[in-house]
Amino acid sequence: MTWIFWLSAGALVYSIIGYGVLVTALSRLAPRREPVPPEAPMTFSFLIAAHNEEAHIEAKIRNTLAQDAGDHAVEVIVVSDGSTDRTVALARGVADPRVTVFEVSRHQGKADAINLGLQSCRGDVVVFTDANSLLEPGSLLAIARHFGDPRVGGVCGRITVPSARTGPTGRAEGLYWRYDQAIKAAESRLGGTVSAQGSIYAIRRDLTRPLIMGCADDFLMSVNAVAAGRRLVFEPRAATSEAVSEKVGREMGRRTRSTERGWRALMVHRALMNPLRTGWYGWQLFSHKLVRRLNPLFLIGLFVSNLALMGQHWFYALTAGAQVTFYAAGLLAMTVPAIRGFRPAALAAFFLFTHLAMLRGILRYYSGKKSVSWRPVRE
Repeated sequence: MTWIFWLSAGALVYSIIGYGVLVTALSRLAPRREPVPPEAPMTFSFLIAAHNEEAHIEAKIRNTLAQDAGDHAVEVIVVSDGSTDRTVALARGVADPRVTVFEVSRHQGKADAINLGLQSCRGDVVVFTDANSLLEPGSLLAIARHFGDPRVGGVCGRITVPSARTGPTGRAEGLYWRYDQAIKAAESRLGGTVSAQGSIYAIRRDLTRPLIMGCADDFLMSVNAVAAGRRLVFEPRAATSEAVSEKVGREMGRRTRSTERGWRALMVHRALMNPLRTGWYGWQLFSHKLVRRLNPLFLIGLFVSNLALMGQHWFYALTAGAQVTFYAAGLLAMTVPAIRGFRPAALAAFFLFTHLAMLRGILRYYSGKKSVSWRPVRE
C-alpha cells in the first residue's frame, strides 16, 4: 500500500501543480514569438450552434456583429439544432445581410449542427463560439493578428466567469479557469497550446474537418489543426464572459458528458501524445489532458491506501484525517447550499464534484455510452 500512496500522491502533485510549474518555467526560456498580422484583409465566419437559446441568441448575434473587424469581413452562421423555443425567430429577426440562419428540425447534437454550418462558411477562418457567451470588445482583431503566420492553424481565446453574476461555485470555477488559462499561455509561448475551449476559438477553414459524433467539438476541431502540422495559439485578449450554474446536479451532468466526449476525442488523437512524433506538444497533451483526466483514480488510490496505512505512522494518520475532513466539507457543501458561502467549503465542493464528474465520464466512455445531443445548463 505504501507504493500506491506515494505513486498516487506524486501523480496528483504533478497533475495539479507540477506540470503547470514546469511548463511555465520552460516557457520563460523559449524565444519570444510575436504575432504576424495578415498582409491582406481576411473573411471571418462566426459559427454559432444553438439549441433552445432564446434567452441569449439575439444578444449573441448583435454582440458578434458589433465586433471591430478593421478591414476584415465578417459573416455569422447560426444553426438551430432542433430548438423548440423562439431561437430561430429571434435569430432571423436580426436584420443584417451578414447573418444566415439554418434550422434543423430534429435535435441531432452539436457536432451535427457544426458540420452543417461548416458547409456554408465562406471565410478564410471559422470562429466557433457558444451561443450563451458574449465576446469582449477587440476579440476579433486579437484573433486576426495571428493569421499572417502560415504556421498558425488556430487561435483559442479566454473564458471569464463574472463574479458579479455567480455564486461560490462560479467563483471556484473562475479560479480554475484562471489557473488553466495561465497554463495555456505558457504552453503557447513554448510552442503551442494543447487545445481550445468552446466559448471562442478560430481555425483556418481549410483545416476544419467534419466532427465525429460523440466527441468534444472544441478539442477535436482544434487538435485537428495540430495534427495537420500547425500551431494552436492562446490569445488572452480574445475573451468571452459566461455565467456558471450554481445547481450542482446540472453541472455534474454537464461535466460528466464533457469528460466522456473529451476522452473519446483524446482517444481519436492519442497518437499525438508520442513526443517522438510531436515533441513538446506530445508531453503537453499527455500531462494536460490524459493525466488530469486520470486524477479521480489517483484520488481513490490515495484515499484507500491512506486508510490502510494510517495505523503505521503518525504522518499517515494526519493525511488520512485531512482527506476525510476535506471530503466531508465538500460533500456537505454540495448538499447544503448555505454552506457554499464559506470559501474553503465551496472550493472543496468544486474539487469533489469536478472529479466525481470526471470519473463518471470515463466510466460512461468505457461502458459504451455516447452523449451526442446536448442541452445547455440553465439557472
